Amino acid sequence: MSPLPSRSAWRPKLESVAARVMAQLSEWSRRLAGIPRLRPAAATVGTLLVAFVSWRAWQGAQFDDVSVPALIAVAVLTVPLVLAADGAEFALQGAMVGVHLPPVESVRQVSRANVANLLPLPGGPVLRHRVLATRGAPQRSAARAQLITGVWWLACGLAVSGLALMAAADRWWLGGLALLGGLAFGGIGWTVRPRAATTVQLGSLALVELAKVVVGATRFWLVALLLGAELSGLGAMSTAFTTPAAAALGIFPSGIGAREALVGGVAGLIGADAALLFLAATIERVVATVSMLPVLVWAMWGSSREAVAQ
Repeated sequence: MSPLPSRSAWRPKLESVAARVMAQLSEWSRRLAGIPRLRPAAATVGTLLVAFVSWRAWQGAQFDDVSVPALIAVAVLTVPLVLAADGAEFALQGAMVGVHLPPVESVRQVSRANVANLLPLPGGPVLRHRVLATRGAPQRSAARAQLITGVWWLACGLAVSGLALMAAADRWWLGGLALLGGLAFGGIGWTVRPRAATTVQLGSLALVELAKVVVGATRFWLVALLLGAELSGLGAMSTAFTTPAAAALGIFPSGIGAREALVGGVAGLIGADAALLFLAATIERVVATVSMLPVLVWAMWGSSREAVAQ
């Protein structure tokens, strides 16, 4: 009887398989994003879908006293949390590849990347990669830093959604699958980590990604409540995966249309009003963008000044 292979023997094989799977998924996403006019077409379709379904939901719902200032206030109050999480995320990406990014500079750069993501081009990841590469990070390590961030963002979203589905809707099998998916993506992300990254940096990154999905789901929940939706906190957390999943598709700028459709699908699983939650996701996107306008203007103004100085 042959002895069982040691852990040191099977672990490299497992990491190699996971890395190949991740590389293939990334290649498919890159090819989709690189198809001429696909992203502009996806942006158009997504925008039309959001506009049509939101209009139908608005016509069918009874909004007696929806407070626009309250909606804006929810978005404004979460801006510091969003900026802190995004800034910490990019600073950690830099630290993992030997690039120091001060907090203000990190927030400025991720704000520019967010603006780039609104365009029908895959601009956000390109901008982040360029910032790290131009500051001395190896190309491969900079790519790995971005890859693990995106994968762990999705992993945290799936894990939170899975636990919430099991608790909120008694969907043990579906919640369990989502949780297993989150664990699987967590393992895949580990295999593509920058080799110079420390355990503390990786642990901090995981916490930041967890905070991002929780903050996003909480903001969506508050907006949905203001619209009169009957949605529990756990129900809102079951949508935590929708933003990273929509972003992972790579062809919808900022996930427009895809995220709202995923939210509507989850609503059916938890017994909520799908049309109303679709509308809530749309309004959340609008008020979040409006509340971030001062930061985006500040970030782009700084970019213009740097270009003039150069």
